[in-house]
Amino acid sequence: MPSTMTAGSPAAAAWPSLAPPLAAHGRQLARAVSSFEHAVLGRSPTSVTVIAAGSSMVVHVHEPFSELERSLARQSEAGAERVREFHRGLFSRTVDALLEHVAEATGVLLRGGIAHVDTSTGSVIKTLATVPDIDLFVMGRGLPALGVPVNDHRRARGTIETSGNRTT
Repeated sequence: MPSTMTAGSPAAAAWPSLAPPLAAHGRQLARAVSSFEHAVLGRSPTSVTVIAAGSSMVVHVHEPFSELERSLARQSEAGAERVREFHRGLFSRTVDALLEHVAEATGVLLRGGIAHVDTSTGSVIKTLATVPDIDLFVMGRGLPALGVPVNDHRRARGTIETSGNRTT
């Protein structure tokens, strides 16, 4: 990631200021994402994390399943697939509105996104970024001596992409 931002670059337009108000912008962005998620789902995400480095910013939204979704996902693989398809479709249908809402509320132009639906943990993790290309590595449990294996890898290049669980 670049460590500096030049005037007139797309990143400069995406991020109004990297001066001391950076933390305030992060909180403002997290609130905008959280309010949008609440409007769509009727519940707020468990957490919204904003990470800024140089001219790039990444937003992680962790959203737990409802009790009904959790129960359906536990019943069978077909139930888990229904939950994954629901959240993939929901993300695909609402992501443009989410990016627009964030831009209007904060002035930050997010340009890409990936949603990972994890039926084993009962959550949806959405990753949004100021850059159009995103790599998402889903880390699994590993043996301490061997490190942590990568269970899933998704890449979005200039588009919005979704992913579900990958069986290993």
